[in-house]
Amino acid sequence: MTPRWLALSLAVALGAAVMPARAAGPSAADKETARTLMEEGRELRDKKDLRGALDRFQRADAIMHVPSTGYELARIQVALGLLVEARDTLARVLRSPNPNEPQPFRIARKNAQDLDDSLAGRIPGLTIVVKGAPADESLTITVDDVEVPTAELGVPRRVNAGHHVVVAKVPNGQGRAEVDVKEGETKQVPVELVITGPPPTAAAPVPEPVPDTGSPSGETPPPQPHRSHLLTYLGFGVGIVGVGVGAATGILTLTTKSNLSSECNSSSQCPPSAYSDLDKANTFATISTVAFIVGGVGLGVGVVSLFVGGKSAPKKDAAGSHVQVTPWLGLGSAGVHGQF
Repeated sequence: MTPRWLALSLAVALGAAVMPARAAGPSAADKETARTLMEEGRELRDKKDLRGALDRFQRADAIMHVPSTGYELARIQVALGLLVEARDTLARVLRSPNPNEPQPFRIARKNAQDLDDSLAGRIPGLTIVVKGAPADESLTITVDDVEVPTAELGVPRRVNAGHHVVVAKVPNGQGRAEVDVKEGETKQVPVELVITGPPPTAAAPVPEPVPDTGSPSGETPPPQPHRSHLLTYLGFGVGIVGVGVGAATGILTLTTKSNLSSECNSSSQCPPSAYSDLDKANTFATISTVAFIVGGVGLGVGVVSLFVGGKSAPKKDAAGSHVQVTPWLGLGSAGVHGQF
């Protein structure tokens, strides 16, 4: 078995071992802990400690994620005025009902549906309208320090009843508005931006380099710096690797063919048992040939680029005209071209 198949088999075995544990759901200890938390939550609710009850119901629902714990959590959220959060909890409880679930779960889902229907018209809304925002500025809106998508501007954003702070910001200014809203009420909230500074300026454009038209005094310009020897390093690197691979696979070819000499006759006819080694020998021979060719080309490029270097600087002849000669190198050919 190859290492890749061995690793794949091990991964499948581990997955099969982990999946049943995940599918089993909460353990007996988890369920007992959740039952205790639910009892404590009901006791705290009876004592009017709604915040304490909320904590216990949240913990129990996080463990179980069943309709009964979700319904109790939504009830305490409603009691605290957290209508938006309650509807989100109820949406999870009502999602994907199971016809084979226990009777308590079906009762909890029905109660959750009734509670959800009663909340539909009770949740308030804020319609935020920002005044004075430049069209080309990035605008940020927050309600009670929570960022609001700009897609919600001009339409009612659902919030809980109570006091809310709306802040609008642009890079050079901001606006603020405070509003109180009751259950079932929708209010428009105008936010006037106060500009406190100049608009942000765009980055200054980078000037384009001015081409060198030559020295006005007629002096010969300084020689151009030699360009990087990257091509030289690359050519020698490819050449060394190619020669090394060619030599190694060549040795493997000779070794394999030597082993075949005892099995094949003088007419190079081999029995079926030697076909595998024969294929290996041919493969090694092909790789060796290609590697030597690539290595030779790489060494050739390295040697030529080492001596050719970068472009030569333009030179003036006696008549004052510019003479420029540039060598070039191609696959299987080389030469120079000039400019006079």
